[in-house]
Amino acid sequence: MPPDAKDHPAEADLEAIAAAQAEADPIAERFRDLAQDTPILKEGETELSSWVMRMCGDQQPYNKGEGTVSYAVAVIKSLRWPGAITVSKQGKQPCSIYVGDGIKKGDSCYNPTEPPQVQSDPEGQVEMPEPTPFEPPELEPEDDTDNPKKKKG
Repeated sequence: MPPDAKDHPAEADLEAIAAAQAEADPIAERFRDLAQDTPILKEGETELSSWVMRMCGDQQPYNKGEGTVSYAVAVIKSLRWPGAITVSKQGKQPCSIYVGDGIKKGDSCYNPTEPPQVQSDPEGQVEMPEPTPFEPPELEPEDDTDNPKKKKG
């Protein structure tokens, strides 16, 4: 705790809160050993590794220059996240891909509820003429009120 934190109790409280949060939610290392992942429980409470590791392709070592080289490809597949695969050739250029539905194995599936029924149109609607027709309606001629000869009187 800094020496001036005693003078400001609000800062001391913030530091205590930050320390409690860091203790409750520690930062996990981004890259860690696969054996440190939580195992998957199968029926009968047997624990299996979360990962399946396999070598594919030509595993024969070939003499190249002063050493040997193998053209096999290492494949690591996640059992916890179906669809997550990492491949690597000679321990170089790893490539990870995930083609899945985002549901962790063992989690409950997301099943949304069915929406309610769509309401039907109300009964007894009277049809009305189009308020803005494509063609102007034909109007009846009006009486000529400006002509004095036709005035009754």
